[in-house]
Amino acid sequence: MINGKFIENLVDEFLNGKELFLVSVKVSKNNIITVTIDSDNKVTVESCIEVSKFIEKHLDRDKEDFELTVTSFGLGDFFTLGRQYKKNIGENVEVVLKDGTKENGILSAFDGQNLTIAKKTDTSINLDINEVDKTRIVFNF
Repeated sequence: MINGKFIENLVDEFLNGKELFLVSVKVSKNNIITVTIDSDNKVTVESCIEVSKFIEKHLDRDKEDFELTVTSFGLGDFFTLGRQYKKNIGENVEVVLKDGTKENGILSAFDGQNLTIAKKTDTSINLDINEVDKTRIVFNF
């Protein structure tokens, strides 16, 4: 089985110094590898292709077969990194707390430990990141 940490290290090496960053690496027992990347601006298809080619260059299909997908962080996906909070300041978010309650509003600040959600009632709430179970962008159509 291909080692997920090995893939993480490869991707980190490739992305070093770029605006892109690694969100996650998943490797199934059948060597189905899924790499999710994000960016401070935007992730292009070309960026995903470049990351994929770099990974493939460092793996040997003759030694161990695998399936590789490199994708960008998607709408509706939950944040996993502080960097994602910072890049999404100003966005409408849904925050699910560890106790199950939900808070909706505009992510107005994040300092690495605390986030501030501006509510429609011209109030705001401050949350410690340790209280947060998951957060995602919410789009109103």
